[in-house]
Amino acid sequence: MPDTSGLPPLDTTKTAPQPTTSEMPATINIDLGLGPSSKDVMIGGGSLLVLAVIFFFIRNAFVNYLVGSLKRSPNNAGLAGWGLFGGLLFGAAIGSIALISKSFLTVMYIAPLAVLSLICFILCFVVASKK
Repeated sequence: MPDTSGLPPLDTTKTAPQPTTSEMPATINIDLGLGPSSKDVMIGGGSLLVLAVIFFFIRNAFVNYLVGSLKRSPNNAGLAGWGLFGGLLFGAAIGSIALISKSFLTVMYIAPLAVLSLICFILCFVVASKK
């Protein structure tokens, strides 16, 4: 049966020429600085969680001190306690990010946390001074 497709017959005896490329060795290790590993993030998050529990107990002790010894109102003492808790927690987050970070782009994370920490501490001291 004759070939009616119009294509030339396949020649299986010829091999296609191999393109010449220079190959790079596979042992090149490039550190792109993509950030902390998942292990570092888990350690930082776990330590932040433990510190949050500790800061909560510190907050309760501070509120009891304000109400008992300094005779502040419970509402003001509670708000001052939450301000102290927030300031300590944001400060601990700054420390955690600084310890696990591998790049210089953490300024955009640290600066807002520092502002929030400062606001919380100011709130704590202003509200704690009211009777």
